[in-house]
Amino acid sequence: MVLQERKIRLSKAVRLRDAFTGEPVSAGVTLRTLSGGRVEKKREGYFLFLDVGSPVFEAEIESSVYQRQKLHLPADSGACVEEILLYPSPAYPLREGVTVVRGRTKPGSVLRFHVRDGQGNVRLIRDYRKGEEEISFYIKDRISGMFWYVWKKGKEEGEYFRADRPGEEGEQYRLKKPLAWDYQKRDTLICPARESIADEEGEFYLLLPELCQERRLLHYACENDGEVTEGELEIVRGRENNFILKQRSEEPWDYV
Repeated sequence: MVLQERKIRLSKAVRLRDAFTGEPVSAGVTLRTLSGGRVEKKREGYFLFLDVGSPVFEAEIESSVYQRQKLHLPADSGACVEEILLYPSPAYPLREGVTVVRGRTKPGSVLRFHVRDGQGNVRLIRDYRKGEEEISFYIKDRISGMFWYVWKKGKEEGEYFRADRPGEEGEQYRLKKPLAWDYQKRDTLICPARESIADEEGEFYLLLPELCQERRLLHYACENDGEVTEGELEIVRGRENNFILKQRSEEPWDYV
């Protein structure tokens, strides 16, 4: 009998990160494929999908402290590492000074929030041109996270963006998606933002780092099926703030 060597094929590489801190996560997380093959855990949040037999496949993430997620991933033989964010659940360990925002909205909605706190604002290092894949800005006071909100002085509207790990030039960050507008260094402000996703029951759970005032206005954008509803909610520092959020086409926002 002749034994033939079987070559193991890498189908996809992913890296898991904590959406609140931006740190890689490996411990306490189960990642499994729903489309055949197997998963191999590595260090620093890396997971490898091996021998998946389809060009696009499904996977599932389970954890005791993060939301459960189903993923739809393209098999690319490891050509591109997919960055997957883990969103805290109510079982997530709370740190001192953290404020909780919790509630309900339409299942599957993507929720983004920011507080225009002058102490947390940062500035561009150089001008940004619409469509560029990288942005350069200063980060101060050990601000953590991967989400940001950028706007021009004197303007109400702005846009949320996700910035991945720094590039070789220091405070230069690769954008998940290029920004829609130009931004000039002299009149642009950036502040930390947060993101959450409503689960299958419509429940969302968001953590905010320590706020500088007891009561603050939390700016939000709630997106579902291409419809975006924006506005403000008043929150209290160090408390669990509960809301029922509805889409623009429905009734106004309710407070619990």
